[in-house]
Amino acid sequence: MKILFIIDKMKNFAGIERILTCKMNYIASQTSHEVSLMTYEQQGHPIPFPLDRTISHLPLDIMMPQRSEMTLVQWLKAYVNARRRFRYQFMSLLKKNHPDIVISTVYSYQVLDIVINTCYRQGIKTIMESHTQGETTTLSYKFKYNKCLFRFFSLWDKHIMRSLKHCNSVVTLTKHDISFWQKYTNRTEVIPNMLTIIPKKVIDYEVKRVISAGRYMSEKGFDMLLEAWHLLPKDFHDWHLYIFGNGNRSAYQKIVDKYMMEGYVHLMPATDDIAEEFSKSSLYVMSSRYEGFGLVLAEAMSCGLPCISFDSPYGPREIIKDKEDGLLAKYKNIEDLAQKMVLLMSDAELRRKMGECAIKNIARYEPQTIMNQWINLFETL
Repeated sequence: MKILFIIDKMKNFAGIERILTCKMNYIASQTSHEVSLMTYEQQGHPIPFPLDRTISHLPLDIMMPQRSEMTLVQWLKAYVNARRRFRYQFMSLLKKNHPDIVISTVYSYQVLDIVINTCYRQGIKTIMESHTQGETTTLSYKFKYNKCLFRFFSLWDKHIMRSLKHCNSVVTLTKHDISFWQKYTNRTEVIPNMLTIIPKKVIDYEVKRVISAGRYMSEKGFDMLLEAWHLLPKDFHDWHLYIFGNGNRSAYQKIVDKYMMEGYVHLMPATDDIAEEFSKSSLYVMSSRYEGFGLVLAEAMSCGLPCISFDSPYGPREIIKDKEDGLLAKYKNIEDLAQKMVLLMSDAELRRKMGECAIKNIARYEPQTIMNQWINLFETL
């Protein structure tokens, strides 16, 4: 069976790039299926994680326009032209590659209807993967600041979503995300992300080091984490908070400077060995406003870290077993997040017990368990 994965680009050392690479590599190395990857906004950038030598990379030459860089009329014209070029190049690729199954992520939402409808007409099975909170993928969501534009793009979203009736399955990472997609498709499946790191167990639960990781962007809520850290009693000023990630740190550095926390809050760049950083810590905290899943939680737990997270949409509640292997704080409640942090930062033995439970509980996300679900899906389409 020939399987073609589609995503807009694979440029960054980030979660989606890592999980998609691991998934493709597993299929290519552990099954007889032939795997290829199509990107269309790669622009010659190297793929950040190594692909199995049998996987073909098939880049198209398309760039979807950025709304922030042009007027609305200019953007619409550029968008229509980009979609036209994408359709032509995609049809040519299908004729040459002849895949049996095409798997597209929501990161290709702006051309999703072209992918699904073109494959449907050629008798090719399609799967759409949702890697984030469903409603945030729509174009209208990005224009919600303007009522007229929101209504206009809501109509366009309906056009794109109608194509899902020809999609053979929509795969979500969490049970909660199903309700958004099942309005548009006949089949939905929940297949969570698999663990993608080799765990390194926590060295010392007595160490006064808290860690968090993710891109420096609003969705990750590091501003709220820093505000919560500021609320900690003076008894905890000998603790250190480390945040690792790509992106612009200036807005968060301003919060650190405002509260004079530079001595014990460390805004770090992304690391290529996050497991090593997990092992040197004794607590993980996630402050995301929303998550498609929250893979970093599962991977921190695989190293034996107890985790605290906002009970945000959609993943944390399905990963953390509250009061067993971690704690859930009230959504966006900074005071409650600080209180949960105080509870675990005050008790090394509790951190150790929860960390040991985390290692056992998180085994349900082992690669073989998750990838067996994908292989079963392929066989039942």
